[in-house]
Amino acid sequence: MSTSPAPLHTLRSIIRHLKNKCPSSAQSPSPNVESLKTQVLQQYRLHQNLSPTSPEALHQRTLASHYSKLTNNLSERQILYELDASAETQLSGKEMSRRAAARAGLQLPETYQV
Repeated sequence: MSTSPAPLHTLRSIIRHLKNKCPSSAQSPSPNVESLKTQVLQQYRLHQNLSPTSPEALHQRTLASHYSKLTNNLSERQILYELDASAETQLSGKEMSRRAAARAGLQLPETYQV
């Protein structure tokens, strides 16, 4: 039987995805994103006092984990779609390398201009 991640870890993953979907530095978050964020936080607070082994807690944890995985997979799919849709003609080689490194959790070293 596979174990799902801790509820707080899953909550943070979902909130992080919502923040990345509409960064506040570029524009104010859309009402839909804010209402979804509020809904997620309310659900977490409502069920945080349940016994970890209760069927309701397991159901909520599984639901949140599946949603988190879905959003992460859809984000990755969007990135792959952009790369497949002639990204080499739209992006420079340097930008493509930077994105590939970022997906692996790395940062490219800064290049020096001569």
